[in-house]
Amino acid sequence: MKWLLSCFILLALQSGANGISCRASADTNYAVEECADAAETMCHHPTFTDYVGWAAGADWGCGACADDAVNCVDCASNDCLEFFSTIVSFQCKKYTAANEAEGTSTCLTNTEQKCNRAIGAAAPTNDGCGPGANDADYVTCEGASCNEGMCNSDAEGTVTLCGADATKCKRPTFTDWVGWTAVNGDNAWGCGECGEAAQGCFDCDLADDTLNCNKLETATFKCYDYEVSGEKLVKKTGDAGACPMRADTDGKCNYPGSAATKTYSVNNNGCGPCADDAAADTCEECEEQECGAQATALSVLAVLAAMFAMM
Repeated sequence: MKWLLSCFILLALQSGANGISCRASADTNYAVEECADAAETMCHHPTFTDYVGWAAGADWGCGACADDAVNCVDCASNDCLEFFSTIVSFQCKKYTAANEAEGTSTCLTNTEQKCNRAIGAAAPTNDGCGPGANDADYVTCEGASCNEGMCNSDAEGTVTLCGADATKCKRPTFTDWVGWTAVNGDNAWGCGECGEAAQGCFDCDLADDTLNCNKLETATFKCYDYEVSGEKLVKKTGDAGACPMRADTDGKCNYPGSAATKTYSVNNNGCGPCADDAAADTCEECEEQECGAQATALSVLAVLAAMFAMM
C-alpha cells in the first residue's frame, strides 16, 4: 500500500510540474503540445479570418506573441482551446473567373457555413467560401456545397443557388406578343423540374457549369391597337402598347386591312404578325415601331356586303 501511495504522489508531482498545453499547428485535429516551461500561462497563434483561414507570417506555440510579431494573437491556454473548438471546416464549389467549375475549396468558419458564386464572369470571392464580395455581382447561400447549380428566380434576372442535388431549372413559358404564362404552383421560377401535370411550365438541364439555363432575354416592341368608330376601324387614342417578345425576335405590328369589317378582331392588340387564319386583305403587317394604319375605313365592297347581309 505504501508503494502504491508513493506512485500516486509521484504522478501528481509530475503533473503539477508540467506547463500548460498549446496548439502547435493549424492541423484540424487540434493537436496540442505541453509547454516546456511549467510557469508559462500564455499561448499564441496566427490571426483567424472567417472564410479565409489562418494568416501567414505568424507561428503557433507557447508564450505570448513577440513584440515585433505580425498577424499574431496571444491568449490563455483554455481560451485558445475554446476558440479553436468553434472553428469548423466545410466545402464549397470552386469556380474560375469565367465561372467554370474548378473542383472544391475547403473553407473554415467559426460562424455560419456559407458559399458564394459570381452571377456572371467575375473574380471568385475566397474561392467560393463565405459570402460574395457584393450583392450585385455575387449570390450567397447557406450550407456546405450550396453554391452548385444556378437558376433564375424571376423574370428580372434575380438568381438563386440550388445546391449539389439540383439537376434542372424551371420557369413559366413565354409566348411572343403575349408574354409570360401566369405563375402557378407548378411553374414557379427557380430550381427543379416541371411536374408531369404542370401547365405553362418550361424546364432545362442544369449542368455543373451552366449559368441559369432558365434565363430568357426579352424585349418590347411598340404597336397600336384599333377600335370601331362609326363604320370604320381607327387607331385607339393614347400611346402605342408595349408588345412582349424574345430579344432575338424581329419586331412586327399588324393592323386592319382594306377588307376588315367592324367585326374584325385585331390580332394580339396589334402586336406581332397577322393571325395565320386571317381572311384575305383583312390584316396587314409592318415592321417599324408604332407603324400601321392611322384610320382604316371599311372598303366599299365590305360596306355593300354588310348591307346585303341585312336585307
